Amino acid sequence: MIKSIVFLSTILFLTFLIGVNGQFQNSVILDQNSNYNLQWIIFNETITIQVSINKKAWIGLGWHCQGCQKDGPMENADYSIATFDENGQGYVWDCYQENDPTSQPQNDTVFKGAEDNIISFSGYQTDQYSIMMFTKKLSTGDTVGDHILVNGPVDFVWAHGQDNSFGFHGVGNAGRTTVNLATGSTNSGPDYVNWHASLMLVAFGLLMPFSIFSARFLKVFHWWWPLHYVFNGLASVCALIGFIIAIVMLDGLDFSTLHSIFGIITLCLVLVSILFGALSHFLWKPTRVGTPIFPDMFHWFVGRCTFALSIAAIITGMVLHQVPTAVIIVFSGVIALYFGVIIFIEIYKKVYPNHVDFSHGGATGYTQGINHN
Repeated sequence: MIKSIVFLSTILFLTFLIGVNGQFQNSVILDQNSNYNLQWIIFNETITIQVSINKKAWIGLGWHCQGCQKDGPMENADYSIATFDENGQGYVWDCYQENDPTSQPQNDTVFKGAEDNIISFSGYQTDQYSIMMFTKKLSTGDTVGDHILVNGPVDFVWAHGQDNSFGFHGVGNAGRTTVNLATGSTNSGPDYVNWHASLMLVAFGLLMPFSIFSARFLKVFHWWWPLHYVFNGLASVCALIGFIIAIVMLDGLDFSTLHSIFGIITLCLVLVSILFGALSHFLWKPTRVGTPIFPDMFHWFVGRCTFALSIAAIITGMVLHQVPTAVIIVFSGVIALYFGVIIFIEIYKKVYPNHVDFSHGGATGYTQGINHN
């Protein structure tokens, strides 16, 4: 009875303190576009959190367990989500997200042994503003549906909708940031995803196509081999660094998505292609007649398979990380254009097998029959 009176007094004191001062202990902006403002105050073992955005939409705030940074942004996260009715009145739900990136958070009461541990809440919105506030214990004792909020660094995930219809938040409307509840400092950590994506895009979307093109169509020039060697080497280095970043980001190999499976297979094929390419180079003889199946044709075949799988890995990665559809379409169009050029040249070579155009100063350094493979 005494504990209940003390606890109720704490809640009333927090409500009074916030209502009188209109201020929280700390305030951080997690997203500049929506002005996603996270504010909080901790008193004894209780925390009151307020989130506001400059938009008429549902609001979500989640956090991971301590030491669970390797989990995906939404995986195994504890959430408080505010939805609003047509009159602008809000309801804050105590939710949990299972280890399934394709699903969405569900009410804690859906899970066996979990409870709704939000003590009090409020929420309202206007045409250009939404706000939610809730109070709960730092440690609720609910080991199924809740994670402990510590008075220190907490791995937060945030999101808001495009409107009041709860569902997919939309591209750019979510993020992940570590917030220190004791000091108010933030740390988004290394931008592993963007570094990984950039390196892989350069490796397989830029360098490897040039490497393949030079080996296939530029052998009439003396300089095709160093061009192929340098581009392929740079592509391999970028791919290897990007792969290491992915391992660090996920704390090991991951086979849970098509993107990761395609990526792992692609890197394995890169290594095999390098091996066959090296053998092809060192076993080459100027007196040979024809192109041997091993290792030369093996090298060609593995190289083409590597490029095809790398494109599949890039596109599935874009889908997984919710890259805007327009970007995916443009990238796919560029790759389609590349294949179109290849097909055109192949057909042209079949129709005009001995034609070399010198009319515009082309084919400088041309030497008939130079073939390093």
